[in-house]
Amino acid sequence: MTNDKGQRPSTAVIHAGLADALNACAKGTLSGLEALARQSTPAFVAVARQFVDAQSEVEDIVHDTLFLAWQNAWRFNPAEDAPGPWLMHVLSSRLNSQLSAPCLEPYDPGAASHERAELPPPLERHESLAAEQLWNMAECLAPGDIDDGFRARLIGAFELLSAAQRMPLTPSGELADPNLFDPILGPRMRLSRIAMRTRQHVDRYLTQPLSRSALAIWMHQLPGAQRIEHWGLPRHSLEARFRDALEVDVAPRSLTLNMNYPRSFPDRRIRHGINKRLLWDGSWDQHLEPFTASRRLHFIADIWEHRRNLLNSRSYHQLAEQLARGNPIASHSDGILLDRPERVLAYLRRYLLYMESMACFGFDSQLGKDPLAAAIDRHGQLVKINKGLHRMAMAQVLGVPKVTVRVRGIHRLWWQQISAGSTGSEALERVLEALPHCPPAHH
Repeated sequence: MTNDKGQRPSTAVIHAGLADALNACAKGTLSGLEALARQSTPAFVAVARQFVDAQSEVEDIVHDTLFLAWQNAWRFNPAEDAPGPWLMHVLSSRLNSQLSAPCLEPYDPGAASHERAELPPPLERHESLAAEQLWNMAECLAPGDIDDGFRARLIGAFELLSAAQRMPLTPSGELADPNLFDPILGPRMRLSRIAMRTRQHVDRYLTQPLSRSALAIWMHQLPGAQRIEHWGLPRHSLEARFRDALEVDVAPRSLTLNMNYPRSFPDRRIRHGINKRLLWDGSWDQHLEPFTASRRLHFIADIWEHRRNLLNSRSYHQLAEQLARGNPIASHSDGILLDRPERVLAYLRRYLLYMESMACFGFDSQLGKDPLAAAIDRHGQLVKINKGLHRMAMAQVLGVPKVTVRVRGIHRLWWQQISAGSTGSEALERVLEALPHCPPAHH
């Protein structure tokens, strides 16, 4: 960026412009993203070309850096970070994932498939990609040129983000992704959203008050307390009141065992009601499976392994084959219809960008519809259960050092062992004190 006399503007002026653009992005203003792209894209291109030769890869890196900056601009704090190095931190992360990605051949349907996914080494950033170093490099380099094709791609990305703000809501209340949404999903999405809002009202005005009353009866050991404990204790009320005490920090890769609900609870009636209870009976913890054998981890590991070219991934070929058979993936609850190859690719790229964001900013427990969930088996060990399976798979594949999981089920045998005959508030206090010391389960 130069002024009318052909001189570079001062660093203070550059930082002020970038800070204003990031603050506008944090407010969801697309004009802020357009300003950010105008001011930073030439520098991004110039720096990326110092590490990557292929123009298509340079464009992918810069495009994704702008998207990640837009999505995470709310994290920028001008009191702690200068905007230039903050943006170079994002570019550094995206460059690092590109440079560390293996170059693989297209997926071969005839190749033997592995029962368990192989986790790559934890992602580490090379010293040459330090944010301050890249910022200093950008100040010394001539701005990179942007050809008409890349400019059109960026304009198309801005138009999609603008369209996203006008998308219908999914049943859970999120805006549908314009890359994946098809109007044919609209009627079922609206019906599902009405049904979900009805359930939420019933839960708020009927179920929750009854649940809170049951919890109070049990904690104070009033008449009926034993029956409430025998039923399993109202989990939602316990979680609402003692949420922080039910959370445990754990290294993701140490959480190796996963519960398969149909195997652990073959009775459909028990399976559908188990999440309402904190105490779980039976042999559910005797039917666990390795998390590396789960479909989610295979999916996430495959996408990350083929991040240089998702067209070479097994996931793309399997989804494209399903599309060719006339049975594309469709989900009105998520607002997606993968009825075209470009939508299949966009679907995989969405997960890839989730991972790129996690690689750059770390695991954020505040994101996602639900917290990562775990249960305590009869031996007082943590096992992974449904809720947050994709995010847990991402954390394992990237080698994130620590995540927080919320305990949503406890085997009654361990509860009885820890409570040691106590009841009500005293029993709960003993169990909550023991939770942080529960290790991950192993074979």
